[in-house]
Amino acid sequence: MSFKSIICFLFFTLVSVYFSFLNPHGASIYISQDRALQLPMIVLILGSVLIGFLIAGFLHGTLSLKFFFRNLVTTERIKRQNKTNRRSQVLLEEVENYLACGYVSKAVSAYEKILNTLPNDVIVLTRFGSLLREEGKIEGALKLHLKAVEIAPENLNALYGLADDYCAKAIPEKEMEVLNKILRLDRKSPLIFYRMRKVYLKSENWKSAADVQRKLVGRIKGREKIEKEKIVLAQYLYKNGARYFNNDNFDIAIIEFKSALRENNKCLSAHLLLGDAYLQLGDKKEALKAWGKAYASTKSISCMLRMEEVYKDLGQEEKIIKKYKAAISNSKDETREILIMLLGVLYLEKKSPQEAIRVIEENTNSEKSFISSLILGDAYKQDSKETKSQKLIENATRQVKRAIFNFKCGKCGNISGKWTDNCSSCNTFDTLECLSRIN
Repeated sequence: MSFKSIICFLFFTLVSVYFSFLNPHGASIYISQDRALQLPMIVLILGSVLIGFLIAGFLHGTLSLKFFFRNLVTTERIKRQNKTNRRSQVLLEEVENYLACGYVSKAVSAYEKILNTLPNDVIVLTRFGSLLREEGKIEGALKLHLKAVEIAPENLNALYGLADDYCAKAIPEKEMEVLNKILRLDRKSPLIFYRMRKVYLKSENWKSAADVQRKLVGRIKGREKIEKEKIVLAQYLYKNGARYFNNDNFDIAIIEFKSALRENNKCLSAHLLLGDAYLQLGDKKEALKAWGKAYASTKSISCMLRMEEVYKDLGQEEKIIKKYKAAISNSKDETREILIMLLGVLYLEKKSPQEAIRVIEENTNSEKSFISSLILGDAYKQDSKETKSQKLIENATRQVKRAIFNFKCGKCGNISGKWTDNCSSCNTFDTLECLSRIN
């Protein structure tokens, strides 16, 4: 008996003695109208307490028995569940081993055994569905992933698996529906925006792709990554503008091209088509301005060529000559050499052979550049100096011959003056071939 029970018993005993002392006479308990039972007060009180204890004990015993059987059932259920879980865990390990060894059919059988005992296991349903999709059984995968999503509507793995199924079935509307569900559950992760972007790119929906890309830029971290994604955003904006451009909607195309350049000022394609759009609208001044900015940002010779055509059309060759000279003074290496040649050709077209000769001779080595030799030869011919012209053309011919008899490695691109079995640069065997063309 517990200490609490002893205290309670003593308390009721003292109370009974106290009442018996105050009430020495007995109490009559009528069993019927003419029969009564005389009991001392202390007996009545103690009897009442005893009956109360018996009733309480009976109720407690009944409840204890009920809880005992309930716990017994629960314990048995937990044992069965633990046994099932252990079995499933063993099968999952077998699946991993089968997949690692390439035994896909055995992995499928193991998954089916797991689902026989745990038909509503979301993880198993999701993994099994992905495996079936990889094996080309898209309908089976879709069925499993739909069931997984029905059981756990907010399970992202199941939702992504379902989106992959619709992607494999080429149903972009359903795929986007699932991706929007994922977006409502997870608005911070950039992964969902990569997936949505992929869907739009497949259908070449450049506007929607650009909208998603903007949201993606706002969710990634790291300056380098952000700049990289901005370049991609500029590409999508340019593509959307090019669509309007090709449909002769030049005003909207200009807006899109400018948006692309705000994201990436070095986007040459946007620069070029921006000028082309102005040109199509008859605004040559804005076209030249756009290409001028383009050259300043990209140093692309394509911009100079476009400006040259417009200035020729306007009869303002002196302006493009001035721009060529400025570009030459601020350029170097191969770009500078090309600009010099273009300027020389422009002088020839203007019938200014002496200017062409001066530009080429002062800035290039015709002994090493056959193109310079050809331009210079043409200039001397135009200046009625046939001997020098013929000499330069012969020099260009020799340079072409020497270039043809060089050998280029098909592996690393190294050019050598003689053939060898192994490349002198990357040491790759049997990759040298005679140059078939001159760049």
